[in-house]
Amino acid sequence: MLEVFMFVNPIGGVCLETERNILQSLNSHQQKARINVVPLANLQIVTDYLKRSNLDLHDLQLRNHIANITYQSLLDYKAASFQGKRRAREFLLNLQRHINKDHEKYSDELVSIAAAEAKLDLKTFTEDRQSKLVKDLCEADRQLASELNVRRTPSTVLVDYRHNVDGDGVLIEGRVERDLFDQIVEDRLGCYQQTINQKPFQQLLTKNHDHLRLL
Repeated sequence: MLEVFMFVNPIGGVCLETERNILQSLNSHQQKARINVVPLANLQIVTDYLKRSNLDLHDLQLRNHIANITYQSLLDYKAASFQGKRRAREFLLNLQRHINKDHEKYSDELVSIAAAEAKLDLKTFTEDRQSKLVKDLCEADRQLASELNVRRTPSTVLVDYRHNVDGDGVLIEGRVERDLFDQIVEDRLGCYQQTINQKPFQQLLTKNHDHLRLL
């Protein structure tokens, strides 16, 4: 079994592309995987978002606004996850699409639209958005990112439990292109046949992928 942790900016366009590329790759290889979307918000992530969106880095009011809606969208995703991981992922992809592809502004109305498109129970979702449990879960995600040394989004952690009960992992920093993730899945499938006791994912590090790190 593979386990994938996708650390994302919940309003980020680059993260939207990364999520889709990973899901499409796994489906095309018919590779079973446990997928965990982990939304994050910190000062670096906000700065990266401003840069990618060509927004004024020195506008403190704008920076605070982006920080606030990014954090609120973390709570939105966690609230959606109470109704199932698949629906929560669909909700997040909907929200990112509306903001980055359709250029709509984040608002409670837009969140409700994205939730309805994901077929969430809106009454329950609205109540959960501001619950203490949701905030506690977001803090747990922050701690997980810290343990894995993840500071920016998108960052993807791929853990393979098929050959090692403790799991062998690699961290992919930045955008994940479809062909790279295809290569990772294909290389992992043949890695152990090529070299006995070779350190997992070691082959990938010899192919000039400087944004890959073993865990």
